[in-house]
Amino acid sequence: MQDIAPFVLSAPGRHEVTELCLASLRSSDLGPVTVCTNPPDMAPLDHWNATFEQMKRAAAPMVVLFEDDCLVNPHILKNLRTWPWMHEPEFGAGWLYNPGGYKGGHDVWYDGNPPDWYGTVAVLYWREDLEPIQKIANRWMQEKGHIAWDCAVAWAIHALGLQIRVHGPPLVEHMHDAPSLLGHTHSESFSSTRGSFVADWQRDPLTPGPVKPIARRAPHPHWVQQRMAQMGV
Repeated sequence: MQDIAPFVLSAPGRHEVTELCLASLRSSDLGPVTVCTNPPDMAPLDHWNATFEQMKRAAAPMVVLFEDDCLVNPHILKNLRTWPWMHEPEFGAGWLYNPGGYKGGHDVWYDGNPPDWYGTVAVLYWREDLEPIQKIANRWMQEKGHIAWDCAVAWAIHALGLQIRVHGPPLVEHMHDAPSLLGHTHSESFSSTRGSFVADWQRDPLTPGPVKPIARRAPHPHWVQQRMAQMGV
């Protein structure tokens, strides 16, 4: 049975970039990838929500969502399966892309400042966490009056009392020269890993120690359950 199901959030309008991304995914060890392309008659936020709905129906206990302007490490699945941090109770999501070379591209917990961080170019989730993250992110976007879903997802994770783990070195690079679907201005300083992406990196097989099966996330800490109840999610 598949333990990590890969999805791509895609939109028409930048064919060459999308094809580079899909070719990179096909060359990796991920196997079949579900590509969710924005229909021409659907608003971007509705498409984002529809993609989350599709991920919530995945059979795998974990999902990873890629945006369609990334390049991936060819050993990404093997590296994820030997990454221990998703088994920690405080794990809310894993940033497989490192925005702006955060902390020099090392494997670290994001310090939560600001809580509405950016850079959801490739994110690993436990499937059972998608529902509360999606609901809280949508509330944040509605309150802010814009659809910065990367910031909204980060804010939702922190609002739940969970943390973001940043994979180091990053397993994904952002093609920051590609046009933004939401009209964002990209630069190498803030919209790439600043050279910390190592295209062919593989985890040292002696480093992880015993590898836990990816079957079910660790129980949420009690304060997460309390916050979920308070927020009605």
